[in-house]
Amino acid sequence: MGRTHPASAVLLIDQKMIWNAVPGLLDGAGVTLGLVVGSVGVGMLLGAPIGVGHVYGSRAVRTGLWLFDRVFRGFPAIVLLFLAFFGAGQLLSVRISPFLAVILALGLRSAAYQGQIFRGALEMVERGQLEAARALGLSLPGTVRCVLLPQAARFALPALSNEYSVVLKDTALAFTVGVVDLMSRAKFLAMRSREVLVAYLLVAGVYFVLTYAGIALFRIVERAIAVPGLGSRRVRRSR
Repeated sequence: MGRTHPASAVLLIDQKMIWNAVPGLLDGAGVTLGLVVGSVGVGMLLGAPIGVGHVYGSRAVRTGLWLFDRVFRGFPAIVLLFLAFFGAGQLLSVRISPFLAVILALGLRSAAYQGQIFRGALEMVERGQLEAARALGLSLPGTVRCVLLPQAARFALPALSNEYSVVLKDTALAFTVGVVDLMSRAKFLAMRSREVLVAYLLVAGVYFVLTYAGIALFRIVERAIAVPGLGSRRVRRSR
C-alpha cells in the first residue's frame, strides 16, 4: 500500500516541473507583450502618415509608398526578422539587439498594413469635411491633423484591434533570432519536461488570453470615443 508506480512518479515530477515553469512563461509573456507594444506603436507612428500620403500625397510620394507597401507586405515575417537582425550588421555595420530587430521588422511590416487601414479610414470621412475646413482657412496639413485624422481614427480602431492580434501571433517567430519570449520559454519547457503537448497547450492558453484581452481593451477604447452615427462603418485589415 502507498507504493507509487515508477511511471506515475515520473509523471508527477514532470507535472511539478511544468508548474514550476509557469513564472518563466509569464516572464516570456511580458517580453512578448513588449514586442507587441513596440511593433504596433512603430506601425501606428508610421502608419498614420503613410495613410495620409496614400490619400493626399503627390504622385511621387504615392509611388514611394506603393513600393514600401509591396516590400513589407510581400515578404514573410520571418524573412524580415532575419534581414533586420543579420542585415543591419552586415550592410550597415550596426549591431542591434534581437529585441530591437524584431520591433524594427514587425513594426515596419505593421506600418505597411496600418497605412492601408488609415488610408481606408480617411477615405470614409465625408469629402465635405475637407472642403469646409479649407474654406475656413485651414491648411491641408492642419485639416488632416485636426479634422480628418480624429474622425478616421474612430473608423480604424476595429481594424487596429485585428492588427494587434496579428502582430501578437507574428511575435511567436521572435525566438528564431534569439529573443527569450513566450515561445522560446515554451520550447525550453517542452525539451526539459518532455511534456511537449502540455507545454504548448499552456502557451496556447497564454496567447489566447493575451489576444482577447487586447481586443477587449480596443473595444473599450472604441466605445469610449464613439460618436453617434460614426460607428456603423468599419475598415478591415486584409492580408
